[in-house]
Amino acid sequence: QVNSDIGYVFFNMDDPIVGGYTPDKVALRRAIGLAYNTVTENRVIRRGQAVPSQSNVMPHTYGYDPEFKSEMGDYDPARAKALLDLYGYKDIDGDGYREMPDGSPLVITRSTLPEQIYREFDTLWKKSMDAVGIKTVFSVQKFAESLKQARAGKLQVWSLANSAADPDGQSTFQRFDSNQIGGQNMARFKNARMDEIYQQMSAMPNGPERLALFKEALAGSSTLNYTE
Repeated sequence: QVNSDIGYVFFNMDDPIVGGYTPDKVALRRAIGLAYNTVTENRVIRRGQAVPSQSNVMPHTYGYDPEFKSEMGDYDPARAKALLDLYGYKDIDGDGYREMPDGSPLVITRSTLPEQIYREFDTLWKKSMDAVGIKTVFSVQKFAESLKQARAGKLQVWSLANSAADPDGQSTFQRFDSNQIGGQNMARFKNARMDEIYQQMSAMPNGPERLALFKEALAGSSTLNYTE
């Protein structure tokens, strides 16, 4: 039985390379998610003790839908390449790595920690991104410093893990609430409807109407390619 835990990657939505809400930026984030080899992570690094997440709502919490399916945990490098090609991320100079649609460098800076286990994740990430032509560099520093920078909007890409603190799944949507930028919303995600949903959830008792909001929020948040 899985625990009420989740591991996820977030993108800084204010970053000029991976952030933004235009179709080309959404495509880049989707391609990165599809390119990452979740199969190998779960089988090798996590020793078969994990399953791909379909949303940010954790199992065994209110609002979790075991039938919900997104592409968040899919591993599909062919589709990732097709998306990148379609939106103009191509290898212009022939070095094996793609450039941005305007010809400027496409380099992903992923923050990481100095412990040995993170080297395994970093190696798999780089191998996955290399396979679709996305160049990655790593910024290695201690957790406290990375957390401080993430909250200040100074990290481009980082991965974190979280365990449910209570049985209500609403708390996970703090990561999408623009009022919590600088705190739990380290992706700096802004969407008026997601803010409205979060506030409505807070004032409603459990029941069909509240679950309907969960379903709408799941569908909306899945466009971020937020989780692994």
